[in-house]
Amino acid sequence: MTQPPPLCQIAFSVIDLERTHRWYQDVLGFLPSGGTRLFRGPLASRVQGLPNAASTCWWLMDQQDFFQLELFEFSSPRARPRPPGWRPCDIGYTIVGLHVADFDAMLARTNAAGVRPLTDPVGGPGHRRVCIRDPEGVLLELMEDDPRAPGPARRPRPDVPVATRSITLSVPDLERSRRFFVDTIGLEPAGSTELHRPEHEALWGLPGAKRRSSLLWAGDWLIELAQYTDPVGKPWPDGYRISDHGLLNIALGFRSKAAFDSTYERALAAGHRGNWRPLNLGAWAVVYVNDDQGFSVELLFVRPWYDRPMGFRPPPAIVARTRIAAPRERVWQHLTDHEGMAAWSPFRKVTLARSGSPERDGFGAVRRMQGPGLDLEEEVVGWQPPARYDYRLRRGAPIRHHAGCVLLREDGAVTEVEWITRFRPLVPGTGAIVRAALKRGISDMLERLKRKLEAVP
Repeated sequence: MTQPPPLCQIAFSVIDLERTHRWYQDVLGFLPSGGTRLFRGPLASRVQGLPNAASTCWWLMDQQDFFQLELFEFSSPRARPRPPGWRPCDIGYTIVGLHVADFDAMLARTNAAGVRPLTDPVGGPGHRRVCIRDPEGVLLELMEDDPRAPGPARRPRPDVPVATRSITLSVPDLERSRRFFVDTIGLEPAGSTELHRPEHEALWGLPGAKRRSSLLWAGDWLIELAQYTDPVGKPWPDGYRISDHGLLNIALGFRSKAAFDSTYERALAAGHRGNWRPLNLGAWAVVYVNDDQGFSVELLFVRPWYDRPMGFRPPPAIVARTRIAAPRERVWQHLTDHEGMAAWSPFRKVTLARSGSPERDGFGAVRRMQGPGLDLEEEVVGWQPPARYDYRLRRGAPIRHHAGCVLLREDGAVTEVEWITRFRPLVPGTGAIVRAALKRGISDMLERLKRKLEAVP
C-alpha cells in the first residue's frame, strides 16, 4: 500500500462565482490562486460525467500547500438548486471545517460582513465551534482548535488566518463508505482523534441527532463519514448531478504517477467506476471515480513544477522583517497608531476615515494615506493586540486583491516585526516590478520605525 493520499481539493458548484470568490477572500481571508475556463467541451464532459459540460473555475488557497477550494460556475448543465428543506443529515457532502487563527477576530470579521452564526458558540476556551453559511448556503464550521495528523504537514503561509481541516459526508451505509475510503483509496483511520461530539449537532441545526461516524486521515486533513439514524437523511435527489448547487466532490492528491495509477486500479478492481479513463496530460492527470453510494471522488496527480497553472500556488508574498530593541507593547503602539504613521512612512498625511471597534485604531478602522502621487485607503480586517493585525487595500493603487499582515514576536528585549503582503497586478507582467517596489517601500518604513524607537531620548 502506498502512502495515503492527502485531501487536495474541496469543490463547490456556485451560482455567483465572482461574489462567492470575493467573499471567501474578504470575510475568511483565503488567497486567490487563479482559475480557468478550459473545463468545457467533450473532454470535460467525459471526466466530470456531465452532458455538454462548460464551467468557469476559480481557485482559493489557505495556509497549506497542495490544497485549494475549487469554485465552479456551470453554464452547462445549469446548477439545479438544493432541494427545499435540505438538512445536513441528507446524503451528500455536507460541512466544511475551518480552523481560524483567532476565533474572536474571525467572528468580528463575519459579523462585520453581516454573516450571523446559526447558534451561539459551543465549547470551552480553546475549543469553541460555531457554524455559518457562505453566500451559496454551504455550511462552514469555524474551529478554535486545530486537529492535526501525526507528523503534521508544514504550513508556509502564517499570514493567512484560516486552514481547512475537514469535510463531512452524510452517507447511507457507513461500512460501505469505510471500505471504499480505507480499503480501496487507502486513507487511515484517525484512531483516538475526536472531531465532533453529540453537542455539536446543534451547530448545524440537528440538536439531539443520533449518528454513527468514522474519522479518517487524508494526509493532514480529516474526512468524516457520518450515517444518521435519527433523523435518517434523505437520499440523493432524483436526477442528481455533481453540477447541482452545493458541495460537488473532493479530490485526493498525488505527487507520484505510480501511486495515482495504482489507486485507480484498486478502485476498478473493487467494482467502482470512473466517469471515463484517466486523462493524462503529462504534467497532470485526473479521473473522477464514483463509489457505490453515489459520491464523486476525484483522483488528481500534479507534478510540483506545474502547481501554479493548476492553482496550487497563490500570489507570491512580499516579506519584510526587522528587529527592534524595544518592548513589543511599545512597538505595537507605534505600528497601530495609524495617524502617527506620517512620522515613519513616506505618507505626508494619514487620517482615520472610519474608527475601529472597540479600539479606535482596531478592527474595522479605515486609514487614508496621502503622499507624493498616492492617495490610498486601507481597512483593518484582523486585530490581535499586541501580536498581529491584518488589513486590505480598499482603493487607490493599480493592483487588486492586496492584503497585508503585520506580526510581532518577542525575543528577549527585542521585538521581531514581520510584514507580509500579497497582491495581484492589474497589468499582466508587472508583478515583479511592483513587488520589488513594495518590498523596498515597506523595508524602508520598518527601518525608519526602528530608528525612531531605538533613538536615545
